[in-house]
Amino acid sequence: MKNFTKILCVVLALVMALSVASCSLSKQYAYQKDGVELPIGVYVYYMYSAYNEAQTLAQKSDLYDAATGKYDGKKSFLKIEITDEDGNTAVAEDWITDKTKEKLQNAVAIETKFNELGCTVDQAELDQAKTYIQQAYWDQSLKAVLEPCGVSFDSFFMAEYTINIAEKNAAFEAEYSEGGPSAVSTPDLTDYFTKNYTSYKYFSANLYTSADNEQTDAMTSTASAGSTPFSEEEIAKYTSSFEGYASDVSNGTSYDDVVKKYMEDYKVTEDPTTANVEVIDENTTDELLKTIKDMKDGQAMTVQIGEDENTKQIYMIYREPIEKQTDAYINDSENSKKVLQSMKGEDFDALLKKLAEDLNVQPSSACNSYKPSMFETKIKTNNKRS
Repeated sequence: MKNFTKILCVVLALVMALSVASCSLSKQYAYQKDGVELPIGVYVYYMYSAYNEAQTLAQKSDLYDAATGKYDGKKSFLKIEITDEDGNTAVAEDWITDKTKEKLQNAVAIETKFNELGCTVDQAELDQAKTYIQQAYWDQSLKAVLEPCGVSFDSFFMAEYTINIAEKNAAFEAEYSEGGPSAVSTPDLTDYFTKNYTSYKYFSANLYTSADNEQTDAMTSTASAGSTPFSEEEIAKYTSSFEGYASDVSNGTSYDDVVKKYMEDYKVTEDPTTANVEVIDENTTDELLKTIKDMKDGQAMTVQIGEDENTKQIYMIYREPIEKQTDAYINDSENSKKVLQSMKGEDFDALLKKLAEDLNVQPSSACNSYKPSMFETKIKTNNKRS
């Protein structure tokens, strides 16, 4: 009887042990509420992403020594203060933790909005993206770093693509497209396009020669250490020609006809035109874009740009009336999506941030087991193997 009692106790102990093991091996979630389930691997991947961002910021610090790769004499940057692009200063490991939480909150908000709007994603496109991303990114380098930290490919793909790209784009379109809660009308989209976008075309030439670069379109050649500036006579010839081309365009000659004339005059065999339709940043430091931004629609002009005589280039720029591109950008489904993104992208991000605050998104207790320092060991080990 005593032996039976002992055996029974052993069996019960085994049952209890297996029960505990079963619980510990069950799937862990970083967030699980109201139909939104984010595996713990999603949180860890967001921490890895934040870790890399923090390291980039740390390398801009005065404490970083590029020659030794150390931060204030130490191998780790986690204890030094960093300042992000928004001017926030914090100890790196605290910044990473806060940024990880922010990324998780954003993911929850996206999934919540996606579900609220009844959105779907194309499974075939998702599968195609999954195959490409696994082969191009996961198998090549990320697997060796992230798997030991508890991130599966499915969690990585969910965090990086499914939520942040596929679901976010679907929710954005559902929010602002016809019939959506914040639908943007075609007239409003057109008005935004004509007031904010710039259409321009130009061709260019180098005002120097070099040992390894013949005179070609300036956008496809680079001045070398052995470059030689053109003579004053050669520069005067190009200046006269380009000013003539600009004058012709301004007086009604089509841009295309002027390009043909330039190609004939200078024996250029391929169309040298660069053309674009975009929103030019108010604070751009690009000399060419600054020039274009200050021009008027329909204006053509010539400008020389370069740091010195060995790098100078001459441009014939035409700022096309934006109305000529309205049909191509408003009535084309793909282009109109880009315009809508430009118009409402920041509004949507603000909407998601407010939604996350209203939901009071908090990482689960399971997230407490993961610290930024774990990536230092894994990344260094992986680098040694490669």
